[in-house]
Amino acid sequence: MSAVLSGSRNLALLLSCQAVTTLGMMVLVPIMPLYVATLTQPDSVGAARWSSLALAAPALGVLCSAPYAGQWCDRFGYRRMLLVSLTVFIVSMLLMALSPNVYGFMLGRLLQGISTIGVVLTAFIGYVSDDASRGRSLGLQESAIACGSLAGPILGGIMLDYWSLKPLLTTSALLTGIIGGLLWSRLSEPPKTKPVPDVPQFAGLRTVLADADLRKWMLAACLIQAAAFALVNVFALYVTAHFPAADATAGKIGLLHALGWLAAMLAGPLWGRLNDRGEPRRHFTLAAVGCALSIGLLTVADQIWLVALLRMVQGACYAALAQSMLLACSRQLPASAYGHVTGLSRSFMVVGQLLGPLLIMVLMPRLDQVNLVWPVAALFLAAGLLVHSGRHAALTPCKQN
Repeated sequence: MSAVLSGSRNLALLLSCQAVTTLGMMVLVPIMPLYVATLTQPDSVGAARWSSLALAAPALGVLCSAPYAGQWCDRFGYRRMLLVSLTVFIVSMLLMALSPNVYGFMLGRLLQGISTIGVVLTAFIGYVSDDASRGRSLGLQESAIACGSLAGPILGGIMLDYWSLKPLLTTSALLTGIIGGLLWSRLSEPPKTKPVPDVPQFAGLRTVLADADLRKWMLAACLIQAAAFALVNVFALYVTAHFPAADATAGKIGLLHALGWLAAMLAGPLWGRLNDRGEPRRHFTLAAVGCALSIGLLTVADQIWLVALLRMVQGACYAALAQSMLLACSRQLPASAYGHVTGLSRSFMVVGQLLGPLLIMVLMPRLDQVNLVWPVAALFLAAGLLVHSGRHAALTPCKQN
């Protein structure tokens, strides 16, 4: 019983860390242009340029560091890598909070990505969970991410309107430091899994490129992230064009985004339990098709409440995607490679994060603002069909623990 209680306590600490760090990462996203404008000279063009760079900087840091972070978790230990990541993340938050100019702020944004805190937390949570409950743990992590993503923008907007964002960034860094101290004192390094004899070891990108099913999973991870980040740009344009007479459009857009994250927070653990009992590939396919349908139906929604309902359906379905992908890959590979494959999959997702908005930029002159939702729906649908087509090509499952 003590081992069970210890495992539950460790999971609770890791999930709390995930929620707090996600809040810190998301607090600036919807109001980035407004905050960057306070750090630069009153030049709207310059502020917009710096804002775009600030949004892209963490993705660049993750893209460069994620594969190594996961691999180092497997090699040097999860607890050690978590503490290193937390330290870099805290430094990044303090730089963003305390820098008097945009250059220090940009360095903080870049360090936030280099910390790869999300990669390390995902790898740690999955590694310490046993085969029967890994899906549940990843589902709870999705819920923690959604919680931070929901609270961060709301708190950030309120603080920027009525006071300053710097105290919130500083508080987020301090809370992360407190949780880091708890993790240092309460967490122990999980036992290292020995390689299984006669089972090919994971060789990173070479293994992915050599196996058809893993290639499809990683490409699907890229597609869902491309769709998600394309939707961020498309949705605001859609609401503005589809409901031109609506009052307080910005507030409605923010509320609709929040409803999507609320649905994801509630649905994440449910998908995790389903994955433990069934086949993650089936759930990924169903959820991806659900995302595509809910987004495509936006074009015929003539009332704001219908848009809200569709956003909640899309958020609930989206909560299944990343966790199902990670669980399916972990079942096909040795446990000793869990950190490595987590970091590699995150790199593919960051590629999608960069490509999604670029795709919308290319399509904007060719499609009206309402019909831009169709390419986003197509990306989700393509991811679901791609994973479904790999059903018979899966690797032989390996014993994880």
